[in-house]
Amino acid sequence: MAVFIAVLDDDPADRKQSERLLSRERDERAKDGEVIYYDLYGSEEAMLPYFMKYDLFLIDVTKTTRDGMMVAVDLLRRGAEGKMILYYDKIDYRRKYGDEEGISFLQKPLWQRDYKKIVDAAILAHQSRGSLVELRGDKGTLYVKNEEILYATVQDYYVAVALSGDRSFHLLCDLSSFYYSLDQDEFMVLSKNAVINMGHVLSSSGTSFRMSDGAVLKYSIFDKKAITKRYAEFAERKREKR
Repeated sequence: MAVFIAVLDDDPADRKQSERLLSRERDERAKDGEVIYYDLYGSEEAMLPYFMKYDLFLIDVTKTTRDGMMVAVDLLRRGAEGKMILYYDKIDYRRKYGDEEGISFLQKPLWQRDYKKIVDAAILAHQSRGSLVELRGDKGTLYVKNEEILYATVQDYYVAVALSGDRSFHLLCDLSSFYYSLDQDEFMVLSKNAVINMGHVLSSSGTSFRMSDGAVLKYSIFDKKAITKRYAEFAERKREKR
């Protein structure tokens, strides 16, 4: 399991201190097979394109009109699922704003023992929210849950990913690599040009599936036995969970 931590701090010295202590904690946990990734940002704008991937945010912003609490609340409103921690010295966020649901507070300076607790919190947050799939395209990067993906089809030089909410994404990778980034219990390779989320199948007829957005995806009659068997096994697992 890998966890992702974002440090957003517009004080370069504090940001460097966080990097040093997180690096120690990462190296220590690597001995036990734990994988910790962290990224450091000096501005909210630099972090925004990637915020959905993080399991935990460590935030202190004091040099702009938007302080750390404003940034944290805005991230939550945008759909961030990672744990929010405001760590502070110049601005006592709790005294200024009071307690805010979903946000914790730590006073600087932080020590190595504090970063051990922070990483533990990131691991718990990761376990509770599940993993995200990274979609990289020529117009940016998107992080989505497995259940948001309906299906993917090869279209010339890119893979077209159909998403819930009538959304789509042009993915710059091959279909096979994309498939192996997904939950293997939920997704099935339909052909060399298509992968489907079996949870979004509305009906099956002949050698095709009708998906939840109305699209009809076909497969070869030579693959019918294996595909219908795989889908039947999925449907049975789904019934047992109810």
